[in-house]
Amino acid sequence: MGLSPNVWAVARAFTPLRTSASRSGRLALTTQCGIAFSDPVVTPSFRGPPRRPESVYSAAMLYVACSGFPVPVSRYWSLFPAVEISDTELGIPGSGTVRRWLRESPEGYAFTALAPQELGVSGFAKTKENKAVLEAFAEFAETLGARAVVFQAPEEIKPTKAAKTALKAFVSWLPGKLGAADGPRVVFDLPSWKPAEIVAAGGKKVIAAYDPLQDEPPKDKAFAYLRLPGPAGHRSRYDEDAVEKIITVCERVKADVDEVFVVFRNIDMLANGTAVHAKVGGA
Repeated sequence: MGLSPNVWAVARAFTPLRTSASRSGRLALTTQCGIAFSDPVVTPSFRGPPRRPESVYSAAMLYVACSGFPVPVSRYWSLFPAVEISDTELGIPGSGTVRRWLRESPEGYAFTALAPQELGVSGFAKTKENKAVLEAFAEFAETLGARAVVFQAPEEIKPTKAAKTALKAFVSWLPGKLGAADGPRVVFDLPSWKPAEIVAAGGKKVIAAYDPLQDEPPKDKAFAYLRLPGPAGHRSRYDEDAVEKIITVCERVKADVDEVFVVFRNIDMLANGTAVHAKVGGA
């Protein structure tokens, strides 16, 4: 399924305001409605291969991944069984990029994707601008065959009554197959919230991301999403003792949950992720 012409029409209806560098080094063009595109758009739809069959994802699978590509993409495919696409935090990648990922990645490769940051910054407000961004992102995720989409918010978004109400309304507003049985899982990573608060506010569609060294894990036995930001933020590294603790947690979660993603986000994600994947990756 490709991005529908009406979604592109919304994006083109606004005058570009600025460009910014994405994590991969490409320029992202941001419009007045908040939609950003990190590649030139040459067609109104993606023409990539069909979504990978569900059968390649067997029960009790654990995928170790990095948030973004810390090495060239062609090398990354051979190192990890999954990736959390981080480019989408700033802009929707162009159709050519998506086709290349689907063509070059190994069969059964697992993708997840970060939602555009303006959604979380707004407190998940139901606005016309956010609707356009969300629809474009949902179609991108479906085309990519993403196993999950991850919504983040800054620490300033606290678990107040108003914020919980906004989150519940936002989840009910999700377009396409987001959160559906045959679509991407919907994950929220809200640093000022406890995982239980996220699930209580968002409902059955929602998976709470959590730091396995800091948070009490959710009780979901079907799907888990562990995100590791670094012991003291992005620029920090997990030492050998911390890596061993992460491996122990992953082994326990893998035994209890059908499908698990373990995503490293820190500056040393390549080394930390490789060490954990060597011990617990695979079926």
